[in-house]
Amino acid sequence: MAQRFLDKTAKIELTDVYNVRVTLADGTVYEKAELRRLFPISDRDNYISIIDQDEHEIAMIRSYDDVTRESAAAVKACFNDYYLIPKITKVLECSDKTGMLKLTVETDHGLSSFRVRNRHYDMKIYDNNRVIIRDSDDNRYEIEDLNRLDKKSWLLIASFL
Repeated sequence: MAQRFLDKTAKIELTDVYNVRVTLADGTVYEKAELRRLFPISDRDNYISIIDQDEHEIAMIRSYDDVTRESAAAVKACFNDYYLIPKITKVLECSDKTGMLKLTVETDHGLSSFRVRNRHYDMKIYDNNRVIIRDSDDNRYEIEDLNRLDKKSWLLIASFL
């Protein structure tokens, strides 16, 4: 079967926290379809797979620009909970005393303390000074733009990146 890419003729509607209803141009409707980013860290807005209840791929979205604004909004709303990555807004503590980096941070979801096993592998800087940090429990945290942190936060974490 050939790969099917959605365009503006398709309609995607959020039906609950993790599922969407997909209506294709020919009238075919898929209830309880799930969305998966193929590149959830490095390319969040492109190449999104849509799968049915049996985990077979229905279609793919190349880019949010390829579907209607309403469909793109439904996809983004679904991802807000599914791919929850707290955004670090302030670094309160950053120390390396036991071979593991200990961080205490403020996030958009509240105060959090965690440890990072290996700062060379678990802390990565991406385009636009975006930083992804993976803690020892495999949770991820994001600094949207390292340069937008306050000076104290930047000084605490910059030497570990």
